[in-house]
Amino acid sequence: MVVLNTNTPEFSNDLCDEIRLFFDVRKIAYEDTILAGGYTIWHRQDAENPFFHTCRVYRDGSPAGEAAYEAEAAEPSSVLQYKKMRKRAAKICIYRALVKAAGEEKPWGSLTGIRPTKLMRETWEKEGQAEAERLFREEFDVSQPKIRLLESICGVQRPVIDSVTPTELDIYIGIPFCTSRCAYCSFSSALTSKKGDREREYVDALLREIGLLREIIGGYHVRSVYIGGGTPTALVPEQLERVVRAGAEFAAPEFTVEAGRPDTITAQKLDILKSMGVNRISINPQTTCDATLERIGRSHSAREFFAAAELARRYDFQAVNMDLILGLPGETPEMFLSSVKDVMTQNPENITVHTLAIKRASAFGMANAHRFASGAQAEQMLSESMARLAEGGYAPYYMYRQKYMTGNLENIGYARPGTECIYNIDIMEETCSILAFGAGAISKRVFPSAQTRIERAPCVKDIPGYIARVEEMAERKKKLFCEPV
Repeated sequence: MVVLNTNTPEFSNDLCDEIRLFFDVRKIAYEDTILAGGYTIWHRQDAENPFFHTCRVYRDGSPAGEAAYEAEAAEPSSVLQYKKMRKRAAKICIYRALVKAAGEEKPWGSLTGIRPTKLMRETWEKEGQAEAERLFREEFDVSQPKIRLLESICGVQRPVIDSVTPTELDIYIGIPFCTSRCAYCSFSSALTSKKGDREREYVDALLREIGLLREIIGGYHVRSVYIGGGTPTALVPEQLERVVRAGAEFAAPEFTVEAGRPDTITAQKLDILKSMGVNRISINPQTTCDATLERIGRSHSAREFFAAAELARRYDFQAVNMDLILGLPGETPEMFLSSVKDVMTQNPENITVHTLAIKRASAFGMANAHRFASGAQAEQMLSESMARLAEGGYAPYYMYRQKYMTGNLENIGYARPGTECIYNIDIMEETCSILAFGAGAISKRVFPSAQTRIERAPCVKDIPGYIARVEEMAERKKKLFCEPV
């Protein structure tokens, strides 16, 4: 059992994220006591100096590690900045006490956020590269290899980010349907219906929403259109053509469709994509081990992936991306690296390496508890795949992190020079507004200012709710994008 005892309950969720870096527990109790059995993390913010924090870790009632941390005495510029500085100090303090108790440091130090590249880039721009490195190394305790990774990605992203203007935006169109559900998937999606009635009704609503926003879109230059899911190619050709045609009307220089599942890719559907000007697609095997594919509920084989990849190559898309997942149950580092080798033989322009993110308390997590890779094995898979991809001419160009990732690692997108996906950079770095259509899609407007402000307008996640309330969803976005800068 793990207990958190803190006088900053407003930061409890963030502090628990730090604790979970060291303990594979989903539930952390909040008690004003020190456990005789188990772990107690006792944390205090100083009563007079809110930027000074102390933490002591108890193991079975006895002290196992302690730390104190005081944030730099810079005057916070706002109430939000004041809260941010206090929270950062609390997290760093708890992390360092846990390091002493566990005798183990983590590759990402105390960082638990989704976008470390964004933090690195913003610090670099405001205070210089040396200060950014110091902050990550000395304050956040990030390892040197991860700092080098961030700096490398920031360098690749810079021309893309610098090209953004206030009159540009990206378009996202969500298709929340799949032919089957992967056992590890946490995304909101539905299975395709036998007659396709639900998909047709959804596409009708989706196109209605796009039509309601066309006047607003006309005032912007669309730099990228991304049709994602779900699995867009799970739609029958007639419905897929309607959606892709709507995306093509924005005339964006970058036009991506997540083909995704190899078993949904046909010549007829690729004909539609090519004829409508799509220039980027993804074909995602996740692994080339058939036993693993069956275990995780993928309804295709490795042979079908290779066949789909060969078929897609005939269409000469500007870029094809292929996804892999490291840490899938039952897979050793050797098995994962074999999948990396197999995918590289297909010569895609982009390869994305995801680290498995799974709640261990879920049915899938518990059923495969003995099959998951350890944190050390996951780190080996990540580092060795990075080396092999570098040898093949691929460089990391975007990355992000998620909760519940094996080894608390990261997802990395690799690209051959000049083939980077603009949309992936824009969405992760939050430097360009995104108008998003469809169930569960989240629109974001980036307001240019000294302290970049980002406002969001989410769509309802469930498909029936989205269809019934599509006019309301459109009004949310009209309000967001019509607000004066």
